[in-house]
Formats: sequence, C-alpha cells, structure tokens
Amino acid sequence: MVDLIFTKYLKADISYRGVTRVETYPFPKDAIREAVFNAIAHKFYGALIPIQISVYADRLYIANDCIFPEDWTLDDLMGKHRSRPYNPLIANTFFRVGFIEAWGRGIEKIKESCKEAGNPMPEYTIKREDIMVMFKSLVSHTDQGTNQATDQTNQNADNSVTARILKVIETEPMLSQKKIADIIGEKYSTVKYYMESMKKSGVIKREGSSQKGKWIIL
Repeated sequence: MVDLIFTKYLKADISYRGVTRVETYPFPKDAIREAVFNAIAHKFYGALIPIQISVYADRLYIANDCIFPEDWTLDDLMGKHRSRPYNPLIANTFFRVGFIEAWGRGIEKIKESCKEAGNPMPEYTIKREDIMVMFKSLVSHTDQGTNQATDQTNQNADNSVTARILKVIETEPMLSQKKIADIIGEKYSTVKYYMESMKKSGVIKREGSSQKGKWIIL
C-alpha cells in the first residue's frame, strides 16, 4: 500500500549526487509507512469502513475508525505513552516481521521523520470513533513559488548533466557521445543536446575525427 502511494500518486523531485540519482518526495516515506501501519493495527474493523487515504499536492490524509482509549487525550497521544493497540494480534504480527521496531513509538517516529525531512509536524484530529492525521508537504502553491521551484529544478538538472559529462570527458576524452550517455545513464539525444550546447558556449570542443578524435575541456 505504501509503495503504491509513492509510485502512483506522488511525484518525486529528481536531483543528482555525483552520478547517483536522488528522488525526493513531498512527504517522508518512513512517516507515511508508520502512519499506515498504525491505522491498520488500531483500526476498529467492526465499523466495516476501509482506511481512507487522500493524496493532494500539498497534503496527505490518513483516517480510520478506531476505539480511542477513554482516558487518553491528544496530548497523551502525541507525547510519550505505552502501547495500547486495539488489535494486539495484528500489532504483534507487525512486530515479529519487523514493521514495528519498538512498542509505543509510532507517533514519535512519525514526528522524527517529518523533522528530519524538514516537513511540518503532522496534525492529528481525534473524535470519539475515528482519528485522522494530516501530513503537509513543503510545496509552495503560489504561482511565483511554483515558477521559482520549476526554474531551480530545471537549472539543477542542467548543471547536473553538464557536470557529469565533463567528469567523464576529463577521465576518458576519447569516448563517443553514445558511450558517455551509457556511462551517466542518460539518453543519447539528451547528451548530444547538452554537448552541442557546451560546444557553442565554448565549454568543450572536439579535436580530430568522430572516430579517432577526442574531447577537450576549454
């Protein structure tokens, strides 16, 4: 379920660390996974209502019917507390297969994951027979913010491809554009476009023939 949320309903920002592709999602995956496991372990299945997950560009909701302990408040839930799963057999199964690492630390782990990713803290809404958690992303939804983010992403992508091409040329200047594309994991047409732009900009030049020549960084 968690993988489906991230592969089908969420779009990752792509960046590179050297030649390694890095995907950054708007919500921390560890936090979403923990919230889904919490919903399954604490759900009141007698209501016959499925767990509800709503995904938007800037927020994500996870809601489920539950029987909340009568002596608990929202402060109890968000603070340090002992584990009291409504479905102990499900919770114990999760623990045995490694989905739960420690009892009573689910919400604490969710908050830690959001903090580490730089996301706002999740917001919980608790009613007598249901609980809902809302995760907020870091996506800006003003036109200016969107344009700036898009421009920055495009610029980062351009710089990343250029840097990786130059790194390959520096060590192996005799390679063809197709070989360079294979090494850095980009399409041949993409590498050809960037290298032509780099030639026009005076960043690199080709010396010799296409078969026996070499690339020179200016």
